[in-house]
Amino acid sequence: MDVQPSIANWKNMAFKNFRFQVILRGVGIGLSAFAFAWSIYLTEFFMTPLVFVLLTLLQLVGLIIYAEGTLKEVKRFADSFQERDYTLKFDESVKGRIFRELGHAFNNIIEDFKKIRIEKEEHYRYLLQVNDHVNVGLICFKTDGKIDLMNKAAAGLLDTTVLDRMEHLNNHQPEFHNLLLSLKPGDKQLFHSTMTAEAKDLAVVANKFILKEEVYTLVSLQDIRSELDENEMTAWQKLIRVLTHEIMNSVTPVVSLTTAIKLMMEDGEGKPVPLAELDEETSEDIYRSVFAIENRGKGLMGFVNAYRDYTNPPQPELETVNLLALASDTLQVLKSELGGIEAVIDPKSREDVQVQADGKLIGQVMINLVKNAREALSSFDTPTIKLMIDKEVGKGRVIVTDNGPGISPEVLEEIFVPFFTTKEKGNGIGLSLSKQIMKIHGGDLQVKTSTKGTAFTLQF
Repeated sequence: MDVQPSIANWKNMAFKNFRFQVILRGVGIGLSAFAFAWSIYLTEFFMTPLVFVLLTLLQLVGLIIYAEGTLKEVKRFADSFQERDYTLKFDESVKGRIFRELGHAFNNIIEDFKKIRIEKEEHYRYLLQVNDHVNVGLICFKTDGKIDLMNKAAAGLLDTTVLDRMEHLNNHQPEFHNLLLSLKPGDKQLFHSTMTAEAKDLAVVANKFILKEEVYTLVSLQDIRSELDENEMTAWQKLIRVLTHEIMNSVTPVVSLTTAIKLMMEDGEGKPVPLAELDEETSEDIYRSVFAIENRGKGLMGFVNAYRDYTNPPQPELETVNLLALASDTLQVLKSELGGIEAVIDPKSREDVQVQADGKLIGQVMINLVKNAREALSSFDTPTIKLMIDKEVGKGRVIVTDNGPGISPEVLEEIFVPFFTTKEKGNGIGLSLSKQIMKIHGGDLQVKTSTKGTAFTLQF
């Protein structure tokens, strides 16, 4: 066994040991101080105390330098973190057990931060890949106008390259630039872009968040022109189907009656018969046929007028409306028409719900809904209609419910289509016009139905 190298290694480790070095230097300083005191009282030589003073000071300076050199390792570790340099390794083999444990802990921290940094970079690359492959355009910018994120989908929708400043977007599409700056959190806007090679209808949704005390605005863009075109085509198909049905219902009997009148006024050779030669029964048939034609014509004219009214809705005259008072007035007006059907205000209704609306138009919507409920309950054993006035997220609403059998899924899809009706004498514009009135008030008319009843909600 080679003992000599082992002893040399032990000596090297011992002299590098922080505790040993501190004790050794402390003992040296103590001995030098003791020798200095001894030389003052027990020697007559002036130089001897001076030598021991210098020796003490030198050892003290050496201890300070040694301690500062040790702290430089810790400072170097702290500096590496500040500069985000995680390649540094703390030497665990020097200066004793305490610094070995400290060095081991530092090295573990460095390894953990390395892993976190690698995971962060991988996550960032993953997000970049997702951003570049999603079909939804994304733009994220700060309050100073710097664009932190603009994916390829957004650049494609705006027909531009990926930009880094909002000013550059202003040069390319000033209207869209102004829209983005005016958006508030949660805003949804429809922007019609005509500056690209192909016109686009962009659905723009904004959100804001704070990151490291910096305000960011995140905007998503989606071209919904194809969906709008499809919905428009579907709406036109439904409208044409209803218009065709209504017109054919009026024109078909008119054609049949005019054909019958023509046959009654012709002889066997197809020549007209003088009116004086017609018998009384034939004349009466002709009169009844003409009367029927007149009624069908008036019905068709009423249908056309209803269509004209629907396409030219009245503009609301806004005022402060108390919804509970309006609902009470509606039931009072319809009291005689409801017959034995119970129509009441729900006792849970709130009295303080006020909206800016046209009271006459909203009252007409309520009347229409209550009448529809009455007709749905006409053959029901215990019919009940309730009006509930409430608030949802600070916005007023009126809910008109009935306990009828509900609306079939087939009819439910069509109830807001203009001129669609299941009634024998209905013109089919009541619900569609009611929805339109709510829309021009900035609200909506919604419906929920089941086998236990139907609820129409006027959402303001």
